[in-house]
Amino acid sequence: MDVTKRVQIAPLGYEYERVLEPIYQYRADEVILLRQLADQDYEAAFQRDLVETLRENDRIDLETYECDLFDLDSALEAFVTTIESRPDDDVLVNVATGSKITAIAGMMACQTTAATPFYVTPRFQTEDGTPEPPQEPLVDAVGEIFDLPVFDVEKPSADQLAILAHLRDNGGATKKELITYAREHELAFIANSESKSQEGLYRLLETNVIGPLTEQDYVRVEKDGRTKRVSLDTRGQEALRVFPQPSTQQ
Repeated sequence: MDVTKRVQIAPLGYEYERVLEPIYQYRADEVILLRQLADQDYEAAFQRDLVETLRENDRIDLETYECDLFDLDSALEAFVTTIESRPDDDVLVNVATGSKITAIAGMMACQTTAATPFYVTPRFQTEDGTPEPPQEPLVDAVGEIFDLPVFDVEKPSADQLAILAHLRDNGGATKKELITYAREHELAFIANSESKSQEGLYRLLETNVIGPLTEQDYVRVEKDGRTKRVSLDTRGQEALRVFPQPSTQQ
């Protein structure tokens, strides 16, 4: 009999207590640490000590997942992938322990999944426990400054994701080819409709798939001779990274 596990996901930023204490307080059965890419090793000794502390705890299962903690798309993909890999578990996401970018990504991921985000406030104190603000700035130098991409967190429907994946796998398709694909794979927008005429099928494709995906800049439609060809746009590629869809069977 499967038992629901308490899973906690936390970016491994320059934190120790704000990673560790919630794991103990919420009695996590499994912890997934998001770590910086191995070829960009920014980890300090105390971070590696934290990993070892968790590994030595016999009650907790520890997994790590590498991503770029300073890239929104990479962090968002990591959160969504790890959350959706635990569909039957109670998943909590710590948005306090990484970069500001991972905090944004964690909140976005929780909006599109069943995971619950939480925040851990910092506490600065003297040796005797008296609250005291830090005497020095927490950061003493500035690195790269860059704009963040704006991404619509509304998840495309299962049919739309299937069409996006088909466009990715085939380098685009005509609307006629998309209708054939949708019928062969029994996508809901056609399978659940009583419309059988070719004109009706084109309307269903436009209303349920092409129209919404075009409005969100996931796909583009261009004339190719006497036909119209649908191609995956940049945001469509991003959507497939954020909301993974298995490759379609040809």
